[in-house]
Amino acid sequence: MRWFYLWTFDPIAPPDVDTPDEWLADLPPAPDEPDETTVSHVRAWIAYRIATTSKANANNNYRSLRPWFRWLLNEQEIDVDPMDRMSPPEVPKKRPTIPTLDLVQAILATCGRDFVGRRDEVIIRIIYDGGERLSEVAGLDMPDIDFDLDTIDVVGKGDKMRRVPLSPKTMQAVSRYVRMRAKHPLANLTTALWLGDRGRGPLSPNGVKLMLRRRGERVGAKDILGRPPRTGPVRAGAAQHPVAPLAAHRTGRDPHRGRRPG
Repeated sequence: MRWFYLWTFDPIAPPDVDTPDEWLADLPPAPDEPDETTVSHVRAWIAYRIATTSKANANNNYRSLRPWFRWLLNEQEIDVDPMDRMSPPEVPKKRPTIPTLDLVQAILATCGRDFVGRRDEVIIRIIYDGGERLSEVAGLDMPDIDFDLDTIDVVGKGDKMRRVPLSPKTMQAVSRYVRMRAKHPLANLTTALWLGDRGRGPLSPNGVKLMLRRRGERVGAKDILGRPPRTGPVRAGAAQHPVAPLAAHRTGRDPHRGRRPG
């Protein structure tokens, strides 16, 4: 909202406009009060944002302004909502980036046998196995690992928990990392699964993101943060999980509730 009003007082024409002077001349005067804001101000601002950033950013700007004008209307500070008949900019759908098996194997080859290497290998394998969101993987705790069922419990959007099956190789990597984690200075002070090196605290989601980027740069990959399809272990034929855990993985329901592991 602040950006919008600053722009109205010192407007800039979109770079793709053929006659920027005429475009600026058609703009109404800058509003001194909120009730002087018109739909032309908002449309011009959104057009400028589309041209200088992206439709996705312009869409976010649009959705940030809507509550402001609705609040002004409800508080009787304005008589007309200038965005009443406006529609948000359409955001084109983008096909998600899917890392190839060759790329994942190349990145895993950069992981050594030290603490950081073991940790990074597990994170990469878990993401590739189940296609989990970065925040879901970063938020894992020690109790979320089930070594009997070869699964992990992740918390997704809406605080919904689901059980995710992992391949045998990934569980082997998890086991190796957990043994090394037990020797970490903070091992008994936190349940967070991912710990930093040199005695540092738990790895944050941003720390996981930076790690993935660094690993990708080592093999010449600019972006490895795309999420693979959520069929990793089954696609690769690396795991023979029962149907129940796979169903739980997609529905978020725990098939083992009320049952003892065999």
